[in-house]
Amino acid sequence: MPTSSKESSSYRSQRRTVGDLSLLEKLDTIFIILAVLTTAIGALLTGPFRSIEKSSKSYYRYVALSALRKFITRSSVRQQLYLTAPTDDAYRAACKKRRFTPNSEILEDGTQAHWLGSSKAEKLLINFHGGGYVVPASPEMFEFMFQIVDLLNKKGKNVACLMLSYDLAPGAVYPRQLQQASMLLNHVANKLLIEPNNIILSGDSAGANLALALVSHISHPHPSITLPIPKVSVSSPFRGLVLISPWVSFDLTCPSFAKNEYKDLITTNAGMEWSSAFLACPWPHTSASDYYNQAITAPSSWWKDIPVQEVFIVVGDEEVLLDGITKFERQFTEGFGEGKVEFKVFEGEYHDQPSIDLQLGYKESQEGETAKAIKGWIVSKL
Repeated sequence: MPTSSKESSSYRSQRRTVGDLSLLEKLDTIFIILAVLTTAIGALLTGPFRSIEKSSKSYYRYVALSALRKFITRSSVRQQLYLTAPTDDAYRAACKKRRFTPNSEILEDGTQAHWLGSSKAEKLLINFHGGGYVVPASPEMFEFMFQIVDLLNKKGKNVACLMLSYDLAPGAVYPRQLQQASMLLNHVANKLLIEPNNIILSGDSAGANLALALVSHISHPHPSITLPIPKVSVSSPFRGLVLISPWVSFDLTCPSFAKNEYKDLITTNAGMEWSSAFLACPWPHTSASDYYNQAITAPSSWWKDIPVQEVFIVVGDEEVLLDGITKFERQFTEGFGEGKVEFKVFEGEYHDQPSIDLQLGYKESQEGETAKAIKGWIVSKL
């Protein structure tokens, strides 16, 4: 249940959503937790006999991901919000652990973007968190960005990160999140006076979906008539764009969904429920899908003039989203330019592993190849 004294737009949106839960829905969360615990115990017992080809090679990850899948499948979107701390609280928890004084940019409508590092930095990483547009950012998502900022600073680079606390579905639906991201970019340009060539945009999962929607909006202004999306003009291309396990397709029938069903944490049910909440439209979203919210549907030519110098796309080969991401990368590269895109598929890694591994208790010293590659690429470009 949200417990924040500083109410951002995101916090207020989440509070309204969970405030509508019935008593039965709240009581049901007890049985959800019991189901998750039962699944974890079952996985502990069956783990030694699991098929390595069909499940995670790591016994611990097999148990942990089994429990996560059960939670995602057993709970509704609103129950997930009820049981999860707001993004703003997660930020403060991450700051407390690091003894970092919280500091946020507050936009005109109450939207907040949180600083990780000095607000006086010359260069900037603007990050959009994942979570299917319905789950708040975790403290570990902030921690991963803190680690990147630390690494940059240790190498003598004056860089910080701003992480957008956007409103979550179903309380706020598309294109509200794009509106907030556009407002943030205008704030950075007009108030913070940081040039685009000193900025890298990044996002994981739904956050990568938002990052792609944002660069699409800059080169092809969004035609929304229901919710005005501020026009964003940039004086030069952004230094880079990092897409981590990007949610680019709402297709749930790709072979990778069946192949990686028991290796990943994302489920078919989650893909359907989250995208339906985000678009306020039942799956398969025929009437609501567009080039901004489902990037794979855009033609290659759409990406020709996006204002970015270079793009880095990463995915694990144990992700259910693998096939969709691979197809998107081919289309994107054809339009944007082969020499400007680097695409990496990491063996044995699952969806959004850099942040989720931290949630599972892994230390930075134990990070996988995806996390190392992301850090290395950003350091080399800023």
